[in-house]
Amino acid sequence: METEIISIGTELLLGDVIDTNAAYIARKLSFLGIDLFRKTVVGDNKERVSRILRGALDRVDLVITTGGLGPTEDDLTKEAISEVMEEELIVDEEVVKNIQRRFSSKNLPEKAIIKQALIPSSAKIIINEAGSAPGIILEKKGKIIISLPGVPREMEKMMEKVISYLSVKKIGKECIQSRILKIWGMGESQVEEKIADILKKQSNPTIAPLVGKGEVHLRITAKFENKKVREKKIKELEDKIREQLGDYIYGVDEETLESLVASSLKKRGLKLGVAESCTGGLFSHRLTNISGSSNYYNCGIVSYSNQAKSELLNVPPSLIQEKGAVSPEVAEKMAEGAKKAAKADIGVGITGIAGPTGATPEKPVGLVYIAISAQDKKICRKFIFSGNRENVKWKASQAALYLLNKSI
Repeated sequence: METEIISIGTELLLGDVIDTNAAYIARKLSFLGIDLFRKTVVGDNKERVSRILRGALDRVDLVITTGGLGPTEDDLTKEAISEVMEEELIVDEEVVKNIQRRFSSKNLPEKAIIKQALIPSSAKIIINEAGSAPGIILEKKGKIIISLPGVPREMEKMMEKVISYLSVKKIGKECIQSRILKIWGMGESQVEEKIADILKKQSNPTIAPLVGKGEVHLRITAKFENKKVREKKIKELEDKIREQLGDYIYGVDEETLESLVASSLKKRGLKLGVAESCTGGLFSHRLTNISGSSNYYNCGIVSYSNQAKSELLNVPPSLIQEKGAVSPEVAEKMAEGAKKAAKADIGVGITGIAGPTGATPEKPVGLVYIAISAQDKKICRKFIFSGNRENVKWKASQAALYLLNKSI
């Protein structure tokens, strides 16, 4: 079955609100093996919504809409559906009672209740357990329209019932399963070049390179009816990719660098001390954003000034004057000072130039030194990151997490 999603709302069209609903619905459809061919965003205009609906129904069998089911004058989705499907809008008394019962303390205007209770005559109702406006399922002349609210929490709750409805109809025999490989240290073009031979031969499963924040993702997607076959095919392709990319692949699916670092530190009973300059605490934020971080994170120092580096981390002022605050020598001293101050097993030191000011011909914007000091090893790496200030800070925190994960 071929499907389209129509997101309705002027706020979506103008970019005031990000359309997360379409992405959520698309993921749910993929698990059912239902092919999605198009997503459309249209403003709160009945004529335009009707035109978009007619076009979609000419192309596909299933249309799912979100938005435009509320009590205001610009909520016109059901009016458009009833026009396109030649259905009379009638007031459903059960919906009226349900809204009155759930919102008895709010004294909703009768006009608002009636507006939300207007339903195309042959439509099935999807009760809204998280809000007031119900959703609808309308089947007619071999076509299906499913209309859901635009509020994400309401839509997501209703999608559970939609999934059950579509599953019973056995629309998709083949199901989609994906696995994401996460890569750090290579750009998208480098990754594609490394696995060019694999990309040329792909069919099912397929490989989709995606640019993440400071990293590259490879999504492997298989579409087969049998789950064991899907998993086997994905594993075979993943093994081939790992042979080509090796340690550049740091994790899969929901894994993040910070979650891997946290897991490794806790597993080994290690404590961490951190000294940050250019990242301004971002590295520490990412690690402490994980529940239970007190088990491994002892102390963090944001030593932005040279004075702080000297007084809090015991970096010699003479070293800063001679080598500069952004130097491998200072990064190493910061890591050692952080480890000592935190009474930790491992110290991390990060210093760099996030920009856009502060650069010199010898030390450009994006230059970052990251050092790690442990009992049995000391390392320091130089990086030059591209992008604006925020991007440099994020990439530096990403690099520090990667190095820490590898060193552990």
